[in-house]
Amino acid sequence: MNDLILFDQLTSEQYLMKLKNELAHRNLLDENRNLTLSESSEQEFLEMFFLEKIFSLDKQLSSHTIRAYRSDAKTLLLFLTEHSLSFRDIGFPEVKAYNKYITEKYAPKSAIRKLEFFRRLLDFGYETQFYKAHLSTWITKPTSKKGHYIIDKTRQETGQTRVQVRELNQKDAEYLISFFPKIVKANRNREQLQKRNLLIGYLLYTTGLRASELLSLNWGSFRYNRQGYLFADVIGKGNKARTIPIKEETIEVILDYRQSLGESVEINPEDISPLFFSLYNKKGPFEHKKRLTYASLYKMVKEAVSLAGRNSKVSPHWFRHTFVTMLLEQDVPLAVVKDWAGHADISTTNIYLERVNQIILMFI
Repeated sequence: MNDLILFDQLTSEQYLMKLKNELAHRNLLDENRNLTLSESSEQEFLEMFFLEKIFSLDKQLSSHTIRAYRSDAKTLLLFLTEHSLSFRDIGFPEVKAYNKYITEKYAPKSAIRKLEFFRRLLDFGYETQFYKAHLSTWITKPTSKKGHYIIDKTRQETGQTRVQVRELNQKDAEYLISFFPKIVKANRNREQLQKRNLLIGYLLYTTGLRASELLSLNWGSFRYNRQGYLFADVIGKGNKARTIPIKEETIEVILDYRQSLGESVEINPEDISPLFFSLYNKKGPFEHKKRLTYASLYKMVKEAVSLAGRNSKVSPHWFRHTFVTMLLEQDVPLAVVKDWAGHADISTTNIYLERVNQIILMFI
């Protein structure tokens, strides 16, 4: 199967020939020359599923998406292991049992994602004759409230809940950001770490970048337009490019951070070195730059939130929701907000606008 993963490096003629030989050799074609996994091993089934449905040739997956798929696969594998089941054993009872397990264990949005992964696996199994029945028809996904909400249990014994918006007001957001530099405990490179953390807070708050987009920034991601305003070019979800304006106060923090590192503050579109990288235990020039990970970013936000004594549920993504809501409150056109936020559909942006308008109407 490792050979199949390298197919994207071949010409179309080489691809066809190699694929035919590989499938024929492994008896994975039926009499109609369709892919069949009816007699395949479970390992082959999983390999083909990930190759054809997850890591197909036309997809550019972010590291966050890959982590999510791995998590979903691990959840399913653990469930099967705990119940002494194999993939071949899955039938109607197992589908319903797993459905119940996921719905009860996970919040609606996570449950929906994990069940969607399960549905795709079952559908692939049916399409390739690994399963004889269309088992995914028995999956029932929970409903999830539209928008950026979480369900907060207030009285466990009675099942009472409240809906909480996953965003911050301007005062709280700015207060939290002030704690980003304060969590630094290291003595070595203390100043650089503090300035790096402060910049991360500013960019989360003033650009609405997704965590993966923020961590993917290079120094060359920034550029000045013809009017002299600074912008960041970002590759977002679905490999879609967008441009985000950088506020003046954020520019000052960017330049301050670069100067603390001894780096040039001249914009260089050819510079592909990571903007944010690990600074711990570094001596001298920062030559080998290991890009900052999501785990480090998440830990940073959680430590700042804890130190500030704020809502423990706050994560990096709350700043993105805050950014979108604040733009709409400032009467920035819906289409512009959609583009800056990188929403695939304007209906997503409109969910925020509806909530903003509801709040305004309450005070009229």
